[in-house]
Amino acid sequence: MKAGRSRAARCASGACALLSVVVMSGCGNSDTAGDDHVERPHTPLITALSQVKDTHLTQDWIEFGDVAGVRARSGAGSASPRDPLLGYGEQKLADAAALLPGLTGIDPFAARTALTLGYPPDQVGVLYGSFNTTEIGAKLRKLGYKEHALAGGETSWIIRDHHQIDQKDPLAQLGILTALNVVRVSSKRIVHAGATADIDKTLSGARSLSDNEEVGGIADCLGQVEAAQIGFDVNISDTPLGVGVLRPSGSDADATEVACVTTESEGAAQALASGWPGRVKSTMSARAGEPWSKLLTRPRAEVVGGASHVVRLTARPTGSPRVLFDEWAVGDLGPVLTGAKPDPRLSAKPR
Repeated sequence: MKAGRSRAARCASGACALLSVVVMSGCGNSDTAGDDHVERPHTPLITALSQVKDTHLTQDWIEFGDVAGVRARSGAGSASPRDPLLGYGEQKLADAAALLPGLTGIDPFAARTALTLGYPPDQVGVLYGSFNTTEIGAKLRKLGYKEHALAGGETSWIIRDHHQIDQKDPLAQLGILTALNVVRVSSKRIVHAGATADIDKTLSGARSLSDNEEVGGIADCLGQVEAAQIGFDVNISDTPLGVGVLRPSGSDADATEVACVTTESEGAAQALASGWPGRVKSTMSARAGEPWSKLLTRPRAEVVGGASHVVRLTARPTGSPRVLFDEWAVGDLGPVLTGAKPDPRLSAKPR
């Protein structure tokens, strides 16, 4: 995916009045309703975004995982390592989850929610939950981390800084080269990155990321997702978009994939929404080498509105609920979301 930069001017206001227009596959009618006040939903995604700051680092890319939600809805209070949504928001740590707790005291699958913010090498990870700071501190100290007490009961543990790499480090053997160079630990939050400066950019600012008009609007639109990604793609739009997955019972059988797109005007939003069912029916997936209708069914569209003219597009996946994530990763979302021309560099063969 190619990333663009956020627009310079951003409004600090909250959610605006909503315009609701629903478009269903095979249905040409719509309903319109206005509301002068909208109460922000208290979803795990909104809660996580409200605890980090709105900066250029955090605006550009957001990956979220409702770890506890996946665990609870996957049955028996725990998630299978094979769950397709387990690890979102904490991919670098999740890949080493089998050995990481014994080495550092940090169990990524025991977090409540997880965020990854920004692009490499400046990415910052945040885990929310309940953490044993004594155990984590003892294990980090054994690895050679230096302890620095901070305000509010938080401790900064640093083994390297400024994105430095030590290939002989035990964490490097797990594939974690810089992501745990700096680790800030409290009983309710762990923040980690390759450099102290990146953590400072994430935690310092005048307002929270959820109060960013465009990002917050997309997060509101995505709703009670178990996994989500929010960012920019210059092949689709110069405004941000987000994708996510809803699984009310934790089963892939009842999963709904959702895309929320900001547009420039009410007319653009209406056009985007009305064309969604037809694009799912007629557009080919270059990544999968087959029609989108083989990947997604029951497409629906809703013009959410607001100052960023958000459009909510949903569909049911025919297989694993990661279709939109996988398509975005290879730059293949534009044609089905907006009707953009496909990237000629994408292969028409299945990957």
